Amino acid sequence: MGKRKTRKKRTSKQPLTLSPEEEKQLHSLLQNQKGLDPSAIVESLSGPTFAQALVENLPLDHPEGPDLVLTIGDAFDEKRLKKAVKIWLFKRKQKGLSVPELHPRRETSFTITPSAESDPDAFLGPIDGFGSRAVFISIPKIPQGMDVGLGIVNDREGILEFIFGRYSKKRMREVKALFFEQTGLMVKTPVSHAGTILEKAYGQKEADLDASANGYRQLRPWLLENVDLLERPAIYGHLSADSITKDILTDSQIKKLLTHPLMQSWIIDPDQIAPILEEIKNAKESPILVSEEQKDARINEIKKTALSDIYSDSERARLKGRLEEMAYVFLKSEEEEYAQFSLAAALSLDEKDSILVVNLFLMALMDRTLDLYARATAQADRPDPEEKAEEPGSIIIP
Repeated sequence: MGKRKTRKKRTSKQPLTLSPEEEKQLHSLLQNQKGLDPSAIVESLSGPTFAQALVENLPLDHPEGPDLVLTIGDAFDEKRLKKAVKIWLFKRKQKGLSVPELHPRRETSFTITPSAESDPDAFLGPIDGFGSRAVFISIPKIPQGMDVGLGIVNDREGILEFIFGRYSKKRMREVKALFFEQTGLMVKTPVSHAGTILEKAYGQKEADLDASANGYRQLRPWLLENVDLLERPAIYGHLSADSITKDILTDSQIKKLLTHPLMQSWIIDPDQIAPILEEIKNAKESPILVSEEQKDARINEIKKTALSDIYSDSERARLKGRLEEMAYVFLKSEEEEYAQFSLAAALSLDEKDSILVVNLFLMALMDRTLDLYARATAQADRPDPEEKAEEPGSIIIP
């Protein structure tokens, strides 16, 4: 007896899921069908799913339908959308209506003229005291849409978070505005600069196993193929090391630099400061160190030793890189004086410390952190005078 042939079960077509905003936009487009401009319509599409929904719901007898449908098909590479375009054209032909030939790659009815807006864009945020900063890149795609990559990177931890996706120009501007609102100051920079920052961050971890870098892995092939990464920090394309004199880096200049709003988070890791603060406390309370001069000398010795332990050659190089990047941010923000201070501090880290001389910038960071930590500790230990003692089991009514 022959084997019974089994028929393959057809998989049901998955319905398209649109957001309430997309449903509203789709209804509006279908209600206002006359005089549709294919180029304007394609630019307003949020993605291939919405584009497919528009194709599937567009009336077959629409006079401008074929041009619009083919334009949409050219703008996206998704197979489901390409199939929807072919089905729409087939159904229109079945009704006896005119249908243009479907070429593998059809010339659209509109042209995109090169302009400043068609070039890739990149923006970088300032670096905080722990090495993190924001990155934004947008890349125009032909014929329509923008590839957008944005996220937060860290010079020690690598890519902390990165999102990549394709948007219409309108939606890209909305995403960009929201991201900038969340991150604060962002300065425009060449894509080669932003790409260099991303590549360095990407190499900080076992990138292939790091899920936080998945978005960047989608952008990376285009970046490596189209962008020449920088061989030196971007600031040196605007300020030369020779133009920065050692005399510019005084205690007052360093203090001015560190009081800038963008430098407020620049402190030494509190976990490293706690034992140093304890040593200083013991020195102040020591019965052996009688005079104030002896105590001050011991405290300075504690701080110098701590700086030597905290800032190894690799850590000094990392801090130098942060200062060079901050010099660029200051320069792009039209604060050239702070750019010079920051670059001078960066260059000073190339000089080795000695028993008698310690780097002024590092010591300023140490003093600042110790002061902040001491004040925070004192405030935490001090009871709040406005806080009333509560009886056990008392009920607090807001």
